[in-house]
Amino acid sequence: MAKRLAHHASTRNALKRVVREAFRAQRLQLPAADYVVRLHKRIQDISLTQLKHAVRLEADAHFSRARV
Repeated sequence: MAKRLAHHASTRNALKRVVREAFRAQRLQLPAADYVVRLHKRIQDISLTQLKHAVRLEADAHFSRARV
């Protein structure tokens, strides 16, 4: 996760944890591959709880599209 898009280390770490958790929940249904998750725009100034919820929904949607 890029520092220029998520300035605080706590935000970047939270994003990584949530994406890993989303991957682990769906890894058995996903094809064997390496998955790269990148930020494309700056993280909004919202609470970590709200951010984690939004990231989990988006990560789940992306991983479900990658299923076979």
